This record gives sequence, structure tokens and C-alpha cells, in this order.
Amino acid sequence: MSKQKSPPAPHSVEQILQFAAQLPLGEIEELSFALSALVEAVDGEHPDNQASKPRSGARGGSRIEWKIINGYGPYPYLRFRRDGKHRSYYLKELAVDRRTSNSALLN
Repeated sequence: MSKQKSPPAPHSVEQILQFAAQLPLGEIEELSFALSALVEAVDGEHPDNQASKPRSGARGGSRIEWKIINGYGPYPYLRFRRDGKHRSYYLKELAVDRRTSNSALLN
């Protein structure tokens, strides 16, 4: 019998802030903006949410997009605009969580 590797425990907000405090100011600002976009994207995914379109304004709207790449996936990406530039971050743990929950459903 092979032992299955358990997923690592998620970091706490305090641990993440300790890491973030070591970043240069520009990276902290980007992290802050990305976290705001993530909140907006996650809020927009809830079916009970009245706003079906991404909000506009300072954050410019954001979403989590699931992409198939070279026939593999789907892979989740956080997509948003900041200062007129398109930003995209791969959400690796969200993909791992989805694969784990899908395999549990199959067993």
C-alpha cells in the first residue's frame, strides 16, 4: 500500500503577513491589489450574488478563469486590470483543491 501525501496546511493570515512584510513596497502594493481582486472574483462566483458582471471602477473588475492548456487542466487564473495593464496569477492551490475534491467524488 502506498501512502498518500496529505496536502500542506494552508498558511495563516499572520504567516502571510510575515512573508509580505519582507517584500519591497511595490510588491506589497501589488499583493494588496491582487488580494482585492481575488475578493471581488470570489464574491462574483457565488450564485446568490446579485451582480453577475464584474464590477468596474478602481479595481476594474476581476474573475477567476479556468483554462485548458495543451489539453490539460483546467487551471485557475486570477485575472484583473491594474493601471491599464492586464494581470494574471495562477492559483495553484485552487487547482489542487479541485483535483482532490473531484477524485474524492469518484471514489
